[in-house]
Amino acid sequence: MIRPVLALPLLAVFSAAAAEPAVFKIKTMTAQMKYDTAEMLVEPSQPVKIQFENGDDLPHNLVFCQPGTDTAAMALKQMEKPDEALKRNWLPDDPRIWAHSKMLNPHEKQELTFTAPEKPGTYPYVCTFPGHALTMRGELKVAPQAEGLKDLQFALYLGNWKQLPDFAKLTPHRTGKVEDNRIAVKLDDYKNEFGVVFTGRIEVTKKGSHRFYIASDDGARILIDGKMVVESDGIHPASTIKEGAIVLDKGPHEFRLEYFQAAGNIELYAAYKSAASQITPLSTWLHPNWKGGGKKQKDFDPIPLVVKDEPVIYRNFIQGAGNRAIGVGYPGGVNIAWSAESMNLAVLWRGAFIDAGRHWNSRGGGHQPPLGYAACRPTGEVTPALHVTADPASAWPVWDKVKRYDGFQWKGYSLDAKRSPTFRYTWHEAEVTETFTSSGDGNKADGTPALIRTVQLTGILPANAWYRLATGKTTAQGAAFLVGESGTKLRVTCPGARLAGPNLVVAAQPGPLSIRYEWLP
Repeated sequence: MIRPVLALPLLAVFSAAAAEPAVFKIKTMTAQMKYDTAEMLVEPSQPVKIQFENGDDLPHNLVFCQPGTDTAAMALKQMEKPDEALKRNWLPDDPRIWAHSKMLNPHEKQELTFTAPEKPGTYPYVCTFPGHALTMRGELKVAPQAEGLKDLQFALYLGNWKQLPDFAKLTPHRTGKVEDNRIAVKLDDYKNEFGVVFTGRIEVTKKGSHRFYIASDDGARILIDGKMVVESDGIHPASTIKEGAIVLDKGPHEFRLEYFQAAGNIELYAAYKSAASQITPLSTWLHPNWKGGGKKQKDFDPIPLVVKDEPVIYRNFIQGAGNRAIGVGYPGGVNIAWSAESMNLAVLWRGAFIDAGRHWNSRGGGHQPPLGYAACRPTGEVTPALHVTADPASAWPVWDKVKRYDGFQWKGYSLDAKRSPTFRYTWHEAEVTETFTSSGDGNKADGTPALIRTVQLTGILPANAWYRLATGKTTAQGAAFLVGESGTKLRVTCPGARLAGPNLVVAAQPGPLSIRYEWLP
């Protein structure tokens, strides 16, 4: 539901503009806590239509605020009265909000229509679900006579090239209109061996030198009125932004961008700048350095995630857990990183949970290490827990980007009433769920905290199926096993567990498994 709050002190009353609506598609990115569109450009009082889709497994909304609003603080303030916030479905009761969607459930859609503010400025938008506002945000930029692309069309071509071809001699596979007038090359879900030509016009409000920017993986070039302004041809990553200048008279000019994709990443950044404007992106994908530089990793401000009375979830690149990691900080200072690549527990540690600064500042990347101490990887490298073998002492499967892991299918996770996740996947004809609880105080160095892992196996399991609890230097200690060679050691217990070479295993059978990982003092 859109709430057009018009009585705002910083906004003039919206006018019913006769301009053509600006149409945008915004989708939440799976497991990344981000919108796929970080910036939208519209003219004052222009009608706006947004096709909002929640492609994630968590609920998200889209909330527009006045310029200068501290959206993160606004969203966090709801936690002062969580019962009231829950009744409002996590929409802050704040007069600075002038338009918003409803809270969309996973894979739900909604179309928003409203009129852009009359006053030029930068209007932030954000998801106000608890914990989301730090990363799920963007900007609606309102500027008079925005010099963006108009009447943008595309033509999609199929072919295998090492250089930009002469598209004029080729027959397009498909053509169409780009509704939001923003360049995006991920069309029809093609991964490799295609090309796209975008054509339209760009409005120039004042005669002068205009600069155009491009970065692409693979080749691309921009032509204005048939003249090539900037080119980045060949097969290469989008690591460098190239630029070129052209003097343009006031008025409309023909715009043409050509691009081809051979293999690898699909990335295309385009932007322009006039004497009267800042660098303005023309593409949906924004290069990490599009504003000129970006932060070095060491310059990122720390954002420690504090665990209080309920688990905190952090989905991102985590050191030791791969690119599809799900970090969970449990009350009591016990933390895990689950791998959605291998469907297995990858890392567990004590104390503080994790620092989100690497990923939540700017567009930082890389793998974030755990923030606490006594980190260990009882299951070794990122490998699955389940394996079919006549010899459980043999090596377990290793990660293969192409083949992945035999028989595994990730099914996501669900949250219980206390926001503790249950991880779900299938293996051959069996369904598997895994849950974790903690005991003890992992924040105390002399404590003996424990992580209890409960695995439920249902369905038909293959013959010679084994579940690996740990691997590495392991010795028996009564009914338990000590895992670890030096430094941090774990005591692991599970009914039916036995040593098989370097592997601590248990026969995989339908029913529950209860595994206890306990840090030694």
